[in-house]
Amino acid sequence: MVDFAELFGEGWCVTLAPGTADEVLVRMGVTDAAAVPEALDLATRRLVDGAGPGVLLLGRDASAGWAMVVELEGTTGWVGLNTTVLAALSAGGGVAVSACEDPDQLIVQVAQDGTEQGWLDVVTGRWFGDSLSTAGQTFAAAGFPYGTEGALSGRAVGLGLSDRLLLALRAVTGIQLKEDLFDGPWLGGVSTVGV
Repeated sequence: MVDFAELFGEGWCVTLAPGTADEVLVRMGVTDAAAVPEALDLATRRLVDGAGPGVLLLGRDASAGWAMVVELEGTTGWVGLNTTVLAALSAGGGVAVSACEDPDQLIVQVAQDGTEQGWLDVVTGRWFGDSLSTAGQTFAAAGFPYGTEGALSGRAVGLGLSDRLLLALRAVTGIQLKEDLFDGPWLGGVSTVGV
């Protein structure tokens, strides 16, 4: 299993969407995706140095038919949390999900069939959104209660925040994220969507 806080520190967004890494990066506003050597180190340096306009997005194929995009520059907002972007990533009968950590929140936001559906507050374990039909059912089945009622149950009970986040992502996408997925080559480029 992977611990995003350990891997990225504070402030990150990981998006899972149907398609290849190149396709998903384009839908997230990257016009010229290319191989990015030492990708996570470059993203960290950009964050520290405040490098130029836009946000560096790093993508790779996560599983058959799914891509993962990582962003570490959230000072102007997370591209993966942009409701228009997330809805577009889920268009055509799919589901797209972004997990984001800011100092004050840890959330999983879900879009399905071209519409933003709702979100899960990983800290409280509760999910919100009247239209979280299928995703809401999978959150509930994994042990996350709806709204302000109920307590964690089932597989979610006793999990730390990192494992709770991974459980939520797996419940919605079926993808189990492991550390080795973050090793090796990345595609990437700069997006100015929402900036």
